[in-house]
Amino acid sequence: MDSLGGKRYLNCDVASQDAEVVRRALTHEDVVHFGVEKGFEDDASLRAFYDELVEAVGTPIDIAEDFREGGAPTGQRWSEIRYDPDVPDDVAFRYSKNAQPLHTDESYVSTGAGVMLFYCVTPARSGGETVFVSGTELVEYLRRHDPTLLSRLLATSVRYSKAHDWKQQPIVQLIDGGGVELNFNYYCADAEQSSEALQLNEDFHSFLEHELPQDLVQPVGLQRGEAVAWRDSAVLHGRNAFEATNSGDRFIWKTGILLNKAA
Repeated sequence: MDSLGGKRYLNCDVASQDAEVVRRALTHEDVVHFGVEKGFEDDASLRAFYDELVEAVGTPIDIAEDFREGGAPTGQRWSEIRYDPDVPDDVAFRYSKNAQPLHTDESYVSTGAGVMLFYCVTPARSGGETVFVSGTELVEYLRRHDPTLLSRLLATSVRYSKAHDWKQQPIVQLIDGGGVELNFNYYCADAEQSSEALQLNEDFHSFLEHELPQDLVQPVGLQRGEAVAWRDSAVLHGRNAFEATNSGDRFIWKTGILLNKAA
């Protein structure tokens, strides 16, 4: 198992043992892509496997939101990411087949999980890869090519909010040991903040959409049963557009995890 590239195929009969491998990988890698050695004929057994796995990796966090209630928490562990042509993009991107801009999931979450995990029930016929940008690689690129933007990202706090929760901090922070912490979600910027913060939100979104080199963007496609987990503040992630006609043509479940401490 390694960052972005390889896959470790987990034995579905020993999820609790394999969970330690996943947990240790996530302490060293920003993104981990993995699957299972045998297929699951029914969705219930696939869910049972991932319930057991995430409970062994750490503490699952009930992250599901109800878009009909402005993103209010539902109290459910798993949040569906499913193509639904009846839900407009500007209401909930997780039901769209269009490309999703780069962001962090917990931009507006005051007490976050830290790790996000997707597992796939139905893959897209084509496209639909989750795409990742390393925070450290992004900072190095900006240092060389746009130090003014980087300085603004480091110096200006931006507030993101949703359904009575919010977080305010610089979009980019440098942390001990050479790490980078990111916090960004263009569509969740709180309108009631400084014009400087709102302009930075616009400018960074424009940079990501139009100027970010594609060789910094790493796609991860999932087949049925496969999963990808990542440290949310270490990377930006988004989604490639995909082919879909009927509701559920691409179907993924997501949860958050607080990692167990090393044994």
